Amino acid sequence: MKSNYTGLWLLLTLALSVIVSFSFSDDFSVGGWTIKKAPVAETLFTEPDESALEMLDCDLLPEQEIAHVEIEIDSVPKNIFLFGDSMTFNLALRLAKYAKQNGHQFHAVNWDSSNTKIWAETDTLSHYLTLYKPDYIFISLGSNEVYFKNPSTRLPYVKKILERLGDTPYVWIGPPNWNEDTGINDMLESTCKKGSFFRSQGMEFKRKKDKIHPTRESSALWIDSIMRWMPKSSHPILASEPSDSIGKVNANVVFLKALNK
Repeated sequence: MKSNYTGLWLLLTLALSVIVSFSFSDDFSVGGWTIKKAPVAETLFTEPDESALEMLDCDLLPEQEIAHVEIEIDSVPKNIFLFGDSMTFNLALRLAKYAKQNGHQFHAVNWDSSNTKIWAETDTLSHYLTLYKPDYIFISLGSNEVYFKNPSTRLPYVKKILERLGDTPYVWIGPPNWNEDTGINDMLESTCKKGSFFRSQGMEFKRKKDKIHPTRESSALWIDSIMRWMPKSSHPILASEPSDSIGKVNANVVFLKALNK
């Protein structure tokens, strides 16, 4: 018994044959009308655009396989300013030696028990930025917010601090976690300019009796790690390790009283 659809299949086959045949022919005109061929042949047999393939391949490359673009080190001596919480003092002692070794000037402000909210809501930062006129800044904040249940509430304060820095290059030194945080490091890293956040989480520290603050020696190694990372930052500066002969250096640290807020 013949299928009821035999005629329909024959008609569709004929139509397809006409379309394919026409795709390999030139355009033709009928009664003033020009019928353009379908681009079937070109699609099937044209060589792919190599530049387009290169772009596609680049998009598909894993991020780690894309060549790292080295940023030229800024060889101009800087006026460095470090500010932050009680982690700041021991960091300043070592950073001041790097400054002297590399021809930088250095000042620091250590504000015990401070956090991003305090620095954002007071005029303290604006005062010292005006006083020291730094052209490179290190920030040590976040340690007093490691335990916060919802660190995203500190986001407006972090943004306000960064806004006050303007276009001045900076490195935000992440807190030296003594236990697992609730997201403060992730929030800081995602908010800071790419290449401007140093994640200290995961590093090993020798700590004081409070089991929170790194010792002076461990803080010095902390700074050493940051300076070795410096070439990978968004704005690398001269960071040669201080020589043994450099001796004692005045870190020019200002101490502010604790303000619980």
